Amino acid sequence: MTSCATIETAGYIALETKSTIQVDSRLRERANWGDLPGQTFDEFVAMWERCTSEPEYIPPVGDSAKQAGERLSSFLTELAQKHPFQSHIVMVTHGGLITDFLVNTFPGDQLDLWHPNFIAVQSQLIPECSITTLIYENGQYQIADLASVEHLESIL
Repeated sequence: MTSCATIETAGYIALETKSTIQVDSRLRERANWGDLPGQTFDEFVAMWERCTSEPEYIPPVGDSAKQAGERLSSFLTELAQKHPFQSHIVMVTHGGLITDFLVNTFPGDQLDLWHPNFIAVQSQLIPECSITTLIYENGQYQIADLASVEHLESIL
């Protein structure tokens, strides 16, 4: 996590769970508006959409969607190797990075079980403050829950 919003969110979780926060640059988005000097918001959105539709396209600043997904995969694999089986780890990041990971890790037909045409609508699937739960076992990831917002229902 690297943005102020993700650090703030992690802080609330850490306070509630009495855990500590570790910041890791691998949890950053593939690109952020403002990273490229002089880039308008519309130019950023066009760049983002191109990265989404062309996963190997490397933008003028940041990573391709494929690179971002591989970066998160590397981070998750490292965590899985450090912690015992059935550990619970909370990771706070942005939805774009999560979808980059999912699209680069799971076949499209498996993602379509969670949402029809997952790859085509991926930018709309991970709302703010949602929770995606993954299980890592025997070197393989499984999606246990995608973009759940049930925990927010009590405050709405």
